[in-house]
Amino acid sequence: MSNTIQPGYGTQTYSAPTKAREAKQTGTQANRFLDMAAQASRGRTDTLTTGMSGLMGMAGLPTSLMMDLSVRAAGQVQTGDVEATEATEAPSLETMLKAKYPNIHYHVFDASSGYWRTRNDYPHYLLYQDGDKAKETLENWQPTGANPFYGSIEGRFTAPKEIHALGNVPPGSKAVVIHPKVQERMEQDPAYAQEIFAKIDTWFAFDVARNEAIMPGSTWDMSQAVAIGEDGNICNACSSSAGGEITYSKSGSDDEESWWDLRMARHAEFMKLAVEKQIQRHIQASELAASAAAKSQLAAMLTGGNLREIFGSEIAGIPTETVLAITQSQVWGGGAML
Repeated sequence: MSNTIQPGYGTQTYSAPTKAREAKQTGTQANRFLDMAAQASRGRTDTLTTGMSGLMGMAGLPTSLMMDLSVRAAGQVQTGDVEATEATEAPSLETMLKAKYPNIHYHVFDASSGYWRTRNDYPHYLLYQDGDKAKETLENWQPTGANPFYGSIEGRFTAPKEIHALGNVPPGSKAVVIHPKVQERMEQDPAYAQEIFAKIDTWFAFDVARNEAIMPGSTWDMSQAVAIGEDGNICNACSSSAGGEITYSKSGSDDEESWWDLRMARHAEFMKLAVEKQIQRHIQASELAASAAAKSQLAAMLTGGNLREIFGSEIAGIPTETVLAITQSQVWGGGAML
């Protein structure tokens, strides 16, 4: 993908170019947040650039629901005497995730490859497929040739087939990749599994709130994938959205249109414009409400959500402080969080 969390991203906003809504494209849309974060981190500058870019109706952190989800995922956690509690088997990470995200794709392999973030032809779409074939392809993937172009040339959208393949991913899909050593440790330590669950769940919520606050309405079909590295931190992440265009065709001679056809066409165009204006007003009102709700949730997460504790010191190789600072700058500029 290209500019967001995209092919190589763990921290970038997922959205499309500013004109995304106006341009008809097929493929995915995103923006390189990680690159910004890396530059900000290396330069040690306080000047943060502004980038582009399903709300959840939760006032607090999604991780505040973590124990409840764990309970439901396991079935019923006994709260009686000590013997009953000890007899209850703790839920696995996969069980907890599937309790909240029923269709999530769960993989176990090392997904720390930098190609995730740097190559536009990395097959991210395979993250949303189950089975050994998808896993083996992702785990052993190596680039061939130069990094293919992804973007717009003179108004024409150009992308490799791997980007276009993301357009076939069902809207709202989720995927996680767990390092084998982390998987092994979680199987021996249920508390560690809870910690990893909190990290993944919080990232999904944070990423949606961030993108929605920056570009209202952009996340309704957003798919998200996150990889946990050997150290238990997020080593890679990406978000994408399917794009597309509607084309029309008609049979018969395009040159032979009757007076009645033309009259009806003019009437249809008039009605179309009237409806579009009504829809646009409705969309604008909805987007304002969505943006306000997303900003409110994001502000709560940034100020009192313990994000630094949950995410750890780094997100996809970028200091967590830098990721959070850039997020605040993108949403509120230099002003205070409202």
